[in-house]
Amino acid sequence: AELAAVVRTFERFSEPFNLVTDSAYVAGMVARAEHSALKEISNKALFELLSKLIYAVSRREQPFFVMHVRLHTDLPGIIAEGNSHADSLAAAPIGLCNLPDLFQQAKLSHQMFHQNVPGLVKQFHLKHDQAKAIVATCPKCQKSALPSLGVGINP
Repeated sequence: AELAAVVRTFERFSEPFNLVTDSAYVAGMVARAEHSALKEISNKALFELLSKLIYAVSRREQPFFVMHVRLHTDLPGIIAEGNSHADSLAAAPIGLCNLPDLFQQAKLSHQMFHQNVPGLVKQFHLKHDQAKAIVATCPKCQKSALPSLGVGINP
């Protein structure tokens, strides 16, 4: 199921992305897929998925990052929470998992990776005000935000 979810990710998203998986098998397959040759195997469904993965990774123009996390850890944090959510999506049939709209995807991504406003605008094709609202409502980003002095004020 996770390999199928990863293949769908590569097929759907042409922009740069980070891929976090609890499957060492899948992380290893993605890392070795570019310019690989696949021999015929008896499991036709697996052969089809691997063929699609190799094709998608080899022809990809934008960068991606693959990260492996330990399976079902009790560690707190957004990566563990995201991994549990991804497990539930990977188990769902292909037609049943609906992706949120771009604004919601940007909010979810920011909760995990804390991109700045220009990064959100570029990655999710948001308006500047939308990206600014996402960053402004993030409690973790507010701790590190510098106070605004306003335009034309010389400290």
